[in-house]
Amino acid sequence: MKKVLALLMVSSTVVLTGCGGGGGGGSGSGNNSVSGDAVVPPVVVAPPAPPALAAYVGTWQPACNGHFRQRLVVALKSDGSGALEMSTYGENFSTPDCSGPVQFTETTSEKIIATPDGAGNIQLKLAADSPASDIRIDKVVSSLPAHTIQITGPTVTTVMLDGKPHWRINDGSGNYTDIPDTGLQKAESGKGGFYLRGNELFTVMEKDGAYVLDMRYVKQ
Repeated sequence: MKKVLALLMVSSTVVLTGCGGGGGGGSGSGNNSVSGDAVVPPVVVAPPAPPALAAYVGTWQPACNGHFRQRLVVALKSDGSGALEMSTYGENFSTPDCSGPVQFTETTSEKIIATPDGAGNIQLKLAADSPASDIRIDKVVSSLPAHTIQITGPTVTTVMLDGKPHWRINDGSGNYTDIPDTGLQKAESGKGGFYLRGNELFTVMEKDGAYVLDMRYVKQ
C-alpha cells in the first residue's frame, strides 16, 4: 500500500524567399521577393501516467497490538516495471500501547515484491464491526524469495538450546522468552490487493476464492 513529468518543446523558424524577374537589386515593382518568419508552436507531450501502484509508496504503520507493531515501507521497484518493493519491520515495545522503548525488532532478509495484476471491485468489511463495503482494489501478485528472519535489540542475546540457536529476549524483570532461529525459510507467493482511503491503506489477500482483509495501516 513519484510522478515523472516529461515535457518536450519543439520550435523552428522557416524563412521563405521567392525571386522574380527584373533588373538588379533595385526596389522597383519588378521585385516580388517575400520574406517572413513562420513559427511552429511548441508541441507539448502529455506526461506518462504514473504506475498503477504509485499511490501506495510510503511508510505505513498499523495500530499497536499488545506491545507489538509492524511497520511497512513501500517503494516502487527501480526497474520501471511498476512493481512494488515492500519491507516489514516488527517492533516489540516495553509498554502495551507501544509508547515505550523498543525491546527488539524483527526483520526479514528479503523484500516482498508486489506485481500489478489489474483492478477489480469487491465487497470487503473494512472493520470487524462494520458492514461490507463495495470497493475497488488494485490487485497484486506478491512474492517473497527464500529468506531468513533476524531478531535484534538491546534485550536480545543468542543462546544454544538442544544444539540449535535461539534468540533469548529478556523482559527486564528476570523473565525471558526463547525464540528458535529457524534458518533459511522457503519462498512464498500469493494473490492480494491494496485499497486506499485518505491516509489509510488496507491490504487484502485472496483466501478460498475471495478477498479478505489482511491489515489496516495509517501513513506516517
